[in-house]
Amino acid sequence: MKLSDYITVFMIAIAGTILAYFLTNSLLGDPKEKTVSFEYVEPITADLEQPDSELFNAGAINPTVEIYVGSCKDLDQDGSIDEGELVECGQANPVTTVNNEEEEEVDEENEAMNRAEGYASGTTAEQRQDVQNQIDEYQQQQEQNNMVVPVPER
Repeated sequence: MKLSDYITVFMIAIAGTILAYFLTNSLLGDPKEKTVSFEYVEPITADLEQPDSELFNAGAINPTVEIYVGSCKDLDQDGSIDEGELVECGQANPVTTVNNEEEEEVDEENEAMNRAEGYASGTTAEQRQDVQNQIDEYQQQQEQNNMVVPVPER
């Protein structure tokens, strides 16, 4: 490029910058002349007003309150029926405490049976019985499936 080409590119860049400046100011305007208006917000007070009866139904069901069908009542008014209230209305059995020594003896006997029969620690007698019942049912099914019915020869 020649020197005259550089000067031409430089003059076009200056003219473009000046033109962009004036176009931007004409579109956006002068920022000093811009005004902003705000709405006045009333301060919050402690006074309560009655809600409009057309909008608020005082007899509506409150979905945040637990509802229990039956004879149970929330006696302590805490929003939920606890175990004591369920026991009082007959929906739950009272918790009985067993002597710790008796519990330990039962646990030791249960663990001894688990070790003897090859069950995992903590398996209850009911669980062992369920497993035995399932084994018996499986064996009966296998016996029925293995019964050979003689086929007459032709």
